[in-house]
Amino acid sequence: MTLRVLLVDDGMADRIAVSRALAKDPDMKWEVAQVASAEEALEYLSVHAADAMLLDYHLPGMNGVALLQKLAELGLPTLPAVVVLTGSGNERVAVAAMRAGAQDYLVKDAFSPERLRHSLRGAVDAVRMTRELEERRLRAERAEAVARDALAVRDELFSLATHDLKGPLQIMTLNAQVLRRQIPAAVMTPALETRLGHIVRAAHRMGELIDHFLEVTRGQERPLKREPMDLRAMVHGKVRELEATATHHTFVLEAPEGRDFTGDWDAHALERVLENLMGNAVKYSAAGSTVTVRLGVEEQDPHQSVLLYVVDQGIGIPAADLPFVFERFHRGRNVSQDVSGSGVGLASARRMVELHGGTLAVESQEGIGSTFIVRLPRGLQVSAFPSTAAPQQGPASSGGSTHSAR
Repeated sequence: MTLRVLLVDDGMADRIAVSRALAKDPDMKWEVAQVASAEEALEYLSVHAADAMLLDYHLPGMNGVALLQKLAELGLPTLPAVVVLTGSGNERVAVAAMRAGAQDYLVKDAFSPERLRHSLRGAVDAVRMTRELEERRLRAERAEAVARDALAVRDELFSLATHDLKGPLQIMTLNAQVLRRQIPAAVMTPALETRLGHIVRAAHRMGELIDHFLEVTRGQERPLKREPMDLRAMVHGKVRELEATATHHTFVLEAPEGRDFTGDWDAHALERVLENLMGNAVKYSAAGSTVTVRLGVEEQDPHQSVLLYVVDQGIGIPAADLPFVFERFHRGRNVSQDVSGSGVGLASARRMVELHGGTLAVESQEGIGSTFIVRLPRGLQVSAFPSTAAPQQGPASSGGSTHSAR
């Protein structure tokens, strides 16, 4: 490796001694350029680049510190690493040189050739590291600015998209409500009334999901609105809704009679969790298979936490994907390209559960199916965001009421 050094010294004997010391370096080749004054050094550096400059403090006309200050004012693209030579151990001179930009200083007639070479190499390494860190900082700032601009464009596009999406939903809702009022009673059958009700509720729900999507993309998080609720009633309603649309699957709800499944939870958040888990169960299961939703109570827990299981007979999750199943944008390697999905649903569901102080875990075997287990403390608890790598075990409900429909 070769390093170029500019030696600035008006003493011929000192220049010869330094050149010999550098020529004997066993580890580095030094190309030495020699000048005798600060003015010559300025002229040389305006044309040539140097890795290091060995600078005598006492120079005719302009001393070494003044030369360093002049170089800083010129704003050259790159400045060499600087080691200042002084004729005495004057601490004031050393401090002034370091403040002006020098990396080290040596006292003439008191340093060895080894010390000289070590000082120059250390100065060069320090300057290179400083430049590299500065370049990294500038790259990071440029990347951050680009990211900010991209996020601003994205937020604007998302705002326009969500506005455009909500327009058709409002039309659907209004027309369904008008039909419910205008269809004669003789024509309005219970089944038709139910279908129109599903359309209205689904449109309202889609509007809420669009708002939630916009909040998430903007880094916002709606605080939980905890209210006393019956999880059994909410789950029962969701199962019935899915039965009306996913007609190729059998749905089973298992919830033991006489058990208390109430708690202080955010109903909208838990609806999103259940919709995601049941939607995935249908999406990744073959037609004719069964999706089971089971409720239980964790008896060993002093808070009697409620357990919610969603069990499918689908494609399952490969063992290598299990540690990452709740990571945003991750999808299993056995998922067909024809199956739509963004890989954010489970990450969002886990976040909703953890905000309640609970856990969301999974047990799965590829080709057999998956069981997602939600554990919900009944009351307000501070979430410690526990790991979901190990599935939360819970008692399987048996002997309770069972609702089944195709």
